[in-house]
Amino acid sequence: MKDLSRVLVVALVFICKDDAILLVRQNYGKGYWSLPGGVMEAGESIDQTAIREVKEETGLEVRLKRVVGLYSKPSESALAVTFEGEVVGGRLQAAHEICECDYFPMDQLPRPIRAHLRQRVQDLHLPYVAVRTQ
Repeated sequence: MKDLSRVLVVALVFICKDDAILLVRQNYGKGYWSLPGGVMEAGESIDQTAIREVKEETGLEVRLKRVVGLYSKPSESALAVTFEGEVVGGRLQAAHEICECDYFPMDQLPRPIRAHLRQRVQDLHLPYVAVRTQ
């Protein structure tokens, strides 16, 4: 049995403007576009993680509105929690490990992205919390 203390917990946030979502491009690895967010640190709650990561990566201050989905990723020993948030302050600017950030229409996502992002974008419109293995 695997040690559950070694499971990564990740918080990601949907920030929408009109019919577009905010995505960030990572300046490491393959340079994927993704939702702003990151790994929960020791002593931090999942909502604190989401708010901190958005601020670090985009310069924006957000208020979380609801949980969109819970995504188990057994191959990575990870659990991703997506939230919907709204901007309450700050100024949009790429920072930390992010080289670009911008809003994109939900049906015109940039490349490269990981395959699971399309499913998560669809889940944003569900009237309930999505629970999936990806």
